[in-house]
Amino acid sequence: MKFNQKFLRLIQGDSLRAQLLRGGMGSVTIKIINTLLSFLLAVLLARALGPRGNGVYAFTLSILMLLSIPIQAGLPTLVVRETAKAHANNDWPFIRGIWRWVVRLICIFSSIVLVIIGGVLWVGYDWIDPARRVTFFAGLMLVPLTALVVTQGGAIRGLGKVSLGQFPHNVLRPGLFIIFLLATPWLVPSIALTPQQAMQLHLLSTAIAVIFSALALRRLQPVGQQGMNVIRQEPVAWRCAVFPLTLVAGFQLINSYADIVMLGLMRSDEEVGVYRVVVQMGNLVVFGLFAVNQVLHPHLAKLHDSGDKERLQRLVTVSARVILVFATPPVLLFVFAGAPVLKLLFGEEYMVGAHALGILAIGQLANAAFGSVGALLNMTGHEKDTVRGLVIAAIVNIALNILLIPKFGMAGAASATAMSYVVWNAVLRSYVRRRLDIESLGWGLRKKS
Repeated sequence: MKFNQKFLRLIQGDSLRAQLLRGGMGSVTIKIINTLLSFLLAVLLARALGPRGNGVYAFTLSILMLLSIPIQAGLPTLVVRETAKAHANNDWPFIRGIWRWVVRLICIFSSIVLVIIGGVLWVGYDWIDPARRVTFFAGLMLVPLTALVVTQGGAIRGLGKVSLGQFPHNVLRPGLFIIFLLATPWLVPSIALTPQQAMQLHLLSTAIAVIFSALALRRLQPVGQQGMNVIRQEPVAWRCAVFPLTLVAGFQLINSYADIVMLGLMRSDEEVGVYRVVVQMGNLVVFGLFAVNQVLHPHLAKLHDSGDKERLQRLVTVSARVILVFATPPVLLFVFAGAPVLKLLFGEEYMVGAHALGILAIGQLANAAFGSVGALLNMTGHEKDTVRGLVIAAIVNIALNILLIPKFGMAGAASATAMSYVVWNAVLRSYVRRRLDIESLGWGLRKKS
């Protein structure tokens, strides 16, 4: 009883500790649910589509995500930062201005993408594999819809609703996708699921998530503000800010999808399908990193703006230790029992990915061990330093993929990605120490001022 009362006192109020505890619990809960849903989704797709169909789906989805880099990458971070600052001053004209500017930018870019695709179609597309082509066209509208749902989630998080901001993209979308996948055999029992149909279900799930997040944003506006059209915009400042942020998140997406795309260009769809499962399993290692970063973003910005370096260092250290504790158990499992795990969950035909899974898990452990270096730089105005580290990592990733995939296949792709994680985080940590005099490692030696 005493523990419960003490815990309630800790999470109540407006102190930084209370906000972190509430947001942290919600963020970790959302991330755990997202991890479970993504895991179940990976199992369902892998078993329903088989290695070849899963490979077609993974390759085309990776291409679509790379196409959306200019609008999906930097805009959510910009919206979180600018919304949080304006919300602290109750500046709703500014908040409405940034939201409207972002939606307009997404619409303009999506139209450009459609025009470019139309031009490619005019020239001809006989060189594209038919299965990949129809799957690609089925998911083309994912470019604007995915950008909208992640940006709307950023706006909600900027208003202080961390868990609600993550819900549409991380819970509702995969949850609906799973429901649709499970319902399809009942509704159409005589037809086997194809990559094209899987992409259509993904599109439908994302569209519903966009509608939900738009309604949530409207409800979060104070009474009397919902129908007002007074806005204040700073497009020049936002364009200057979004460019480095887009480069940061864009190179992160390149590092996330480069291995699958390049493997799809050099090897068979079957190998791509197995490797996609390996990547999704490897992502389990860093779920703690992503969960913690979601709640850290606004607090890193506020503590840095206030000049409270001691509390900032304490926050970074504690979060780094939590991240590493979450990361260690899955790494041990994947390194020492990868083949049995893949056979049990996905089937015997996926066991060939065990070696690649062990390599990728070790790389993700390194990613987690360095702490929230990227988030720390982005939220303190040092986006250009993050870009430099990501550019170096992307070059290493692409170069090693070109060298290793032809000979080693999945293991080569996993090795390239793992090495890029090490290079990326090592470079970013050096910038964190140089610019902020902060140690990102949970058990590292702090640099003396």
